[in-house]
Amino acid sequence: MIQDFIRDIIEYAFLRNAIFAAILVSALTGLFSSVVVLRKIEFIGDGAAHATFGGIAFGLLLGTDYIFMAAITAVVFAVAVSYFTRKNKLSESSVIGMLLPLSMALGVIALSFVKGYTPDVMGLFFGNILMVTPEDVWMLLIADIAAIVFFTVFYRELLYYSYDEGMAKHFGVPVGFIHYGVLIGISLSVVSSVKIAGIILVTAFLVIPAVTSKLVARSFRSMIVISVSMAVVASVIGMFISYVFDIPPGPVIVIMLFLEFLMTISMKGLIRGRM
Repeated sequence: MIQDFIRDIIEYAFLRNAIFAAILVSALTGLFSSVVVLRKIEFIGDGAAHATFGGIAFGLLLGTDYIFMAAITAVVFAVAVSYFTRKNKLSESSVIGMLLPLSMALGVIALSFVKGYTPDVMGLFFGNILMVTPEDVWMLLIADIAAIVFFTVFYRELLYYSYDEGMAKHFGVPVGFIHYGVLIGISLSVVSSVKIAGIILVTAFLVIPAVTSKLVARSFRSMIVISVSMAVVASVIGMFISYVFDIPPGPVIVIMLFLEFLMTISMKGLIRGRM
């Protein structure tokens, strides 16, 4: 069965694109996952994911690249949430609660005016490996490289920012720059994951890996490494299972991520019980 899977990856371009995209998405979201969980900004990622629906709809209406429009929408959404929260002392959940349905409502209206062919809406919500193209893989590779450079150059700043924003300011960290850089990274991670996981499930890629790694990691660096590793492993296993049983890979990968969490917390409890 594994030999057949490997042979088909080599033989069929769509499956090859899908597995490469799944690995690259896992690495990208795994990087930002640690910051998302430590900063407790999970709902911004979730909101940005759902807000992409509005961007996709307007992209289809205007006849432009709908993924590009989704990226713009996700970035604008995340930055707007942060701006209203920081400048007007509004709660993050309240701002997301206002902007999220607005984006979805505008998306539904825009989609109703679209004539002719439209992509499979279910595929947008839950992911569709057939939507992944070689261009998507190259864009994901560029995004991964950019994220790695960002984390390498600003590792110290991200470390302070992730644990304590006040301490980060005290040590001269450009908190504003790092904050909005992280938001843009999260938004682009969300958009890049839409074709694999879909709008509804993409939040799992941003949250579960870091929640799991936080249980065993002893440092920020190890938390990032474990998050990325677990996300990649879950994606590869999820793609294999979806291939064997002919089911959508996005939901399977999410289930694999959650099983990793359950296994980690169970093993930690078992070790603690023996000590």
